[in-house]
Amino acid sequence: PKWPMIVLRSPKGWTGPKEVDGLKTEGFWRAHQVPLSGLAENPEHLRMLEEWMRSYRPQELFDAAGAPVAAIRATAPQGDRRMSAN
Repeated sequence: PKWPMIVLRSPKGWTGPKEVDGLKTEGFWRAHQVPLSGLAENPEHLRMLEEWMRSYRPQELFDAAGAPVAAIRATAPQGDRRMSAN
């Protein structure tokens, strides 16, 4: 069977902070830059980055060794079903 490909169009920076230092980021040119810089000097930026990264819930995706959990590995196509097997 032919498998469909799903294309999701979303604003640039959609999952990140909506604003940084009072400046719009989502859907704006700043999303194409490094939205959070100076992490060592700016604890608020570090907090925002941590919150952003934790929003992906990595503890549900990876085991203690950092490998993908079985449920994630099970979704990977096998053999000729892989996109790179063309």
